[in-house]
Amino acid sequence: MTCLKKCIVTAVLVMLPASAYAQGRVPHTDSAAIGGDVGIFLPRDASLTSGPVLEGFYEYYLSPRLSVRTGLGWANPAYDREHADKLRHFRVAIDAVRNWEGGAVHPFVGAGLGVYFLQAKDNGENSGDSESKLGGTIFGGAEFFANSTTSVKAEARYHMIKNVGPLNPDGLALTVGLKKYF
Repeated sequence: MTCLKKCIVTAVLVMLPASAYAQGRVPHTDSAAIGGDVGIFLPRDASLTSGPVLEGFYEYYLSPRLSVRTGLGWANPAYDREHADKLRHFRVAIDAVRNWEGGAVHPFVGAGLGVYFLQAKDNGENSGDSESKLGGTIFGGAEFFANSTTSVKAEARYHMIKNVGPLNPDGLALTVGLKKYF
């Protein structure tokens, strides 16, 4: 076998796995993913203190770099440490997400709108009616691929919500989670 033939055969053998990987690469047009995040909510209002955040989402890819994410989120910051008062947030949202190819790391940014259901709690009991507010978010982060269909996601999301009485429920949520493509 000549040197030229050996080089061609070697090149083809090297390219076959790369080609197979590219066909299975995610995200791709019409792919989807589900995921969940856990983290901390850091309120803007000085009278509120940090609290836990839980998020769940479904993401549909219009193209490999553009997706639409629908999700549910919950946050529970405190506003009176002595009486264990809380301002629970429950969010139903839709976001637009733009990501960049970075090999095993995909940075992303996005923005969205959501309906926030806000409920004040006094010593664990509801204190008054819940209020519904329209709110917006801006966010960014990165996905770190563990394999071709699973990633670990880190995200920073700023929530902008209309005030509830004297309280400003705006704040920054820092989360880490898992995402599974299908």
